[in-house]
Amino acid sequence: STRHFRKITSYSMSQDYSGEIVATVHLSLEALRLAYKTTCDALRNWPGGDPLEQQFLVESKDQLFRCLLEQSFEMEAG
Repeated sequence: STRHFRKITSYSMSQDYSGEIVATVHLSLEALRLAYKTTCDALRNWPGGDPLEQQFLVESKDQLFRCLLEQSFEMEAG
């Protein structure tokens, strides 16, 4: 079986009082594409409910798409 996630790490922003954490995810290009696809599917089929969940999906979709674009440019340049 293919291993999509290589490593996930996180730590608190102790100097920042926002409550945010920094998370780094190492994954394959296939996994990045799958994360984008499943996020798009979840947003398209979102049944309603907490609007914060919908906003999270919108933001996640945008960030994942940016990552895919960046990888496309790097592959073309490389």
